[in-house]
Formats: sequence, C-alpha cells, structure tokens
Amino acid sequence: MLSPGKRPELIRLQKAFEEEAGKFPDLSLSILYFSQEAIPVDRRFRKPNHQVMLWQYYGQFDGSDESAKRMFENMQASNFAMAGLRGCQFSCYALLEGEPTSHFIRMAQRAGNLFSDKECERINLHAIEDFTSNLPPSSEGKPISCSNSNRLAIWLNHVLHHLGRTHPRYLMEAKIDIDPYAASLLALDAMLAKTKPDVAKSTAFETKRFKVALSFPGERRPFVCAVADHLKSELGNDSVFYDNDYVAELARPNLDVLLQRIYHDNSDLVVVFLCGDYNAKEWCGLEWRAIRDIIKQRRDATVMLLRLDQAEVPGLFSIDGHIDVTTWSPAQTAEAIVKRIRSNDA
Repeated sequence: MLSPGKRPELIRLQKAFEEEAGKFPDLSLSILYFSQEAIPVDRRFRKPNHQVMLWQYYGQFDGSDESAKRMFENMQASNFAMAGLRGCQFSCYALLEGEPTSHFIRMAQRAGNLFSDKECERINLHAIEDFTSNLPPSSEGKPISCSNSNRLAIWLNHVLHHLGRTHPRYLMEAKIDIDPYAASLLALDAMLAKTKPDVAKSTAFETKRFKVALSFPGERRPFVCAVADHLKSELGNDSVFYDNDYVAELARPNLDVLLQRIYHDNSDLVVVFLCGDYNAKEWCGLEWRAIRDIIKQRRDATVMLLRLDQAEVPGLFSIDGHIDVTTWSPAQTAEAIVKRIRSNDA
C-alpha cells in the first residue's frame, strides 16, 4: 500500500489523467498472449505504437536434470532485454496504439514510480496469480515465472489487476474497452480511496470497526504478516486488524478488554490461525474466549478457522469446519479470506 505521504502526488496524477481522459484520446491498449502453440491474430498495428512485455510464465520446474538443462539452455539463448526468457509457456505483452502513445508512456512511468520496490514485487505477483488462478492445479513441480521491472510495465500490471474483474483475460488478444488514460484514472481513484487519512484511528480506536481481524500466535507472525499485506492491498489498510499496525493504540492498560472488544464486537470477520502455539499462548487464550462466545451466540458466519498444524485446540471439535493452510501461500490464504468476506457481504 502507498504511504499517506504520497497522497499529494496521487492527487496531481489524478488531475493529469482526468484531463487527458476528458480529451477522449485516440489511444488503445491491447493485451497479447504468446504461447508455444499459438500467437496473437496477425494484424496491422496502428502507428505510432509501443509494445512492452509484462510477465512470462515458464511452467513447472520439477527439479530434474533434464528440466534444469532445458532451462539453462533457454536462459543462455535468451535476449532478456528484447524478448524475455525463451521457452515460456505463456508471455504477456501490452500493446499501445495511437498518437498519444509517447505521452501516455511518460505519465504511466511517473505513476509507476509511486511504488516502492516491495510494492512493485507485490503488483507483479498479483499479475502472475491472476493468470495462474485460471490454470488447472498441478503437482509436477514448482511454477516458474518472471516479470518486467520497467515502471511502465509495473503501472500497466497494476491497472490490469484493478480491471481484472470486469474485463476478459487469457484470450490470445484482448482489447481493453476503455482508453488507457481512463483505465489509469480508475486505478488512481481506488488508490486515493485507500490512502485517506484515518481520523477515526487516532480519535476513536475503541469503536473502530474492521472488515477482518487476525488472531494468531507470535511464532507464526511472518506468515500472517504476509497474509495481512495481501488483505490490506485488497481491502484497504483501515479494514484489517493486524496488531503490529496499531502498536501506539494498543500501548495501554487493560489491553485484554480492548482486544476482546475488537474480536467480539468490532470486526465483521475474525480469522483464527489455529496451531499448537496458538493453544499455548496466554494472549491467544484471551482472544479465543471472545471467539468461543461468538460461536456460542451462533454468529458462525463471522468466524473463519484456519489450520497451521493439527494440534488439538480446546473447544474445537471435528464437526467444526476449517481450512488446512499448511501448504498454502500467503496470497492463497488471503484470497480465501477475501472470498469469505464478499460472501458474507452478498
């Protein structure tokens, strides 16, 4: 997520993209998918134009000598600057066509420079996950992919992820129905909405309501922290209760009462990361008491149970539904949580 300090630049960019979109520019954006079996439909490209590689999906790497040799040979024969990695199952390119192409590239690069290196990695990860989520599951090996770190590619990946729910993907050629300036403006509007100053956090934290609250033992913090980052990227910083984001607000006497209020009364969904460490921790025990009372009140829809191991947890029985996330990535786990939230909101 962007820091609040970048909000003034976001506002300036919003105005600039809004002004350009209002001119109804003759500029189009197409997404081209190349595979080992097929290439996009052959057609003439309008001039001027610009094509940039966004990401590539190499496939599954099973660790065998044959796979390693094939990958090494492909890497040796690749021109990464011009065409990326050879031998990829899918390569995704963005194609800009029309007179404003150069102007849009400069604006998109400026927008892409808003993101830190960590945020760029997250955007590229989302781009690959958007694609691989539609592939059939495979146990043949580890998926290999790569993404373009060029700021134009970063911005286009971000915009396409933002539009992913309303536009077709994974065709050999897909033309975005709105011009790139307007598409960028929609993404900027969403970013601004997530970076609004949080007055409630500093003035009325006790009554603040969260979309989701995470209950977990400190030993599993690295995994849960990554899940929280994905959730904040999807839902907004102010919608997720993750304790390290509220260190100042939690530095007070009677913290146990405040935490139980957050989990019991002030969260739409409580996600519990159950494991042996959870069972052993005093603070988790306090949170678990509040969660068990939610279950007693038959507010089942507001509790989501995730298993990090199969340790016994008092008060939990075989009839209680849960998700075993021991082999899941933080991104997969966050996706399941977001799906549950949207199901509750429907």
